[in-house]
Amino acid sequence: MRQLSALMILVVMLSLVMMPALSEAEGMKTIYFAGGCFWGVEHMMALVPGVKDAVSGYANGTVDNPDYRQVVSGSTGHRETVKVTYDPSLVTLSELTELYFSSIDPTVKNRQGNDIGSQYQTGIYYDNEADGDVIRGLADQEKQKHSAFEVEIKPLDNFWNAEDYHQDYLVNNPGGYCHLTQEDFERAKVTGKAPAGTKTAEYRRISPQDAKAAMDAGKNPIIVDVREPYEFASGHIPGAINLPLGDLTQLAKAELPDKDALIYLYCRSGNRSAYGAMEMVAMGYTNLYDLGGIISWPYEVVQ
Repeated sequence: MRQLSALMILVVMLSLVMMPALSEAEGMKTIYFAGGCFWGVEHMMALVPGVKDAVSGYANGTVDNPDYRQVVSGSTGHRETVKVTYDPSLVTLSELTELYFSSIDPTVKNRQGNDIGSQYQTGIYYDNEADGDVIRGLADQEKQKHSAFEVEIKPLDNFWNAEDYHQDYLVNNPGGYCHLTQEDFERAKVTGKAPAGTKTAEYRRISPQDAKAAMDAGKNPIIVDVREPYEFASGHIPGAINLPLGDLTQLAKAELPDKDALIYLYCRSGNRSAYGAMEMVAMGYTNLYDLGGIISWPYEVVQ
């Protein structure tokens, strides 16, 4: 029995060694960008149509599996880094690297924006020499534009995922701190090319009249009321679901898993409605319309 168990363990170990990485099996590639605080870099890279995953983490340090407290102490040598998994048929390494360079200040060491410390050092870390050659070539071109160039270009030694609360930080905290700009995020959305048939998440408005006409013509949108429950109970559009604005991000993840579904969103005031709509657009909802305030809805309401 012991020999059989040992044999089974050996077979499993061999199968794991011989199994290609998921990214390789799917034709995906990876590259690692350190651009200061990883919240913004992760969000920017995730907006690129050809990027399949962007994960915040800690790269090229001297301590295994560090936590954030250790990293910010500056004693481990880690850089706040984003692991980018991408489809090279949709976006190239050159395009991603050029987007990265456009979003950082390459002339300073151990700092980006208001963030100072060795963990904020800029760098690009690659896991194969062919990618390294591409990146060094682009870095040489970038150097010609500046009086100083402090970006590290190195092979990846190690990478550890950051804690869960760092992942998708700007999606979960739309008003959270970020040293990158909206212009950086907009450039990301048009980097590379989108897969055929891919819809773009962008802010759109619809008037009550057009919404009512579409519904009368057979459209069946999900109507989202982001007011407080007591407001919803006092009168709402027929068929609406109540996802209060303060909990909208978490509730939408659970209640609205289809990000391509047709959604009309409204609140009491137009400003709150617009805020909720933009929050869901930032989450990737591609067919969402801001319907405005309930006070502008001149049709039937139910209690």
